[in-house]
Amino acid sequence: MSAVVAIAGNTVRELVRGKLLYNLLLFAALFVAGSLLVAQLTIGNWVRIILDMGLGAMEVAGVLLAIVIGVGIVAGEVQRKTILPTLAKPVPRWKFCAGRYAGLVLLLVVNAAVILAVLGLVLRLAGYSLGRTTLQAVALLCVEFAVLASVAVLFASFSTPILAGSYAFALFFIGHLLPDLRAFAEKSQSALGGNVARGFYLLLPDLELLNLKAHASNELPVAAAYVWRAAGYGTAYAAVVLAVAILIFSRRDLN
Repeated sequence: MSAVVAIAGNTVRELVRGKLLYNLLLFAALFVAGSLLVAQLTIGNWVRIILDMGLGAMEVAGVLLAIVIGVGIVAGEVQRKTILPTLAKPVPRWKFCAGRYAGLVLLLVVNAAVILAVLGLVLRLAGYSLGRTTLQAVALLCVEFAVLASVAVLFASFSTPILAGSYAFALFFIGHLLPDLRAFAEKSQSALGGNVARGFYLLLPDLELLNLKAHASNELPVAAAYVWRAAGYGTAYAAVVLAVAILIFSRRDLN
């Protein structure tokens, strides 16, 4: 595992030097800070406005980082041929994918932690504090980022950067609409249509299971058992997708 750790550390160093991370982090921090000004212009509960904007900014920044960087660290490396010196050392392809993925997920968690710190500061200035549901929502957002990163690596393992990014973004939007697909499967009058809908529901990631932003902004309690089940589902899904990505990438001709 030393090679995986080394590649993960190198991935973090490479990404920290990039401009995309700091630009998105700055955007999210300014957006969260601006939520305090927006809250003062509205009539109602300030904490709801701040949490809505803060968690929304965290999700946007995390999703963009997970997909754009997730595609770039695999498909971009293959396209630029910069992956060849690494694999020539020699480093097994599965270690390259696992290390790249681990480094990206670590960076995504740190990015979420920084935005959470800014959000906590803004809430304190407004006279509020971070609640338990907010922390649970952030934890599941990190799991969602891990799922999207694995999806990005999967598509990047056999496609070009532009196509891989398009597929991953499409899956992100579809993943948040899956509850509607499940409802359709349950109410469908056609057996074939219902079975097809159930098949897609089982195959695609249900990202709404990881979405607690509305609960956090409305300060609604969430059972710890649900959070653990949702996190377990997301982690297992990411692990399976990453394994498939490694299998595909191991058989890909890079010449």
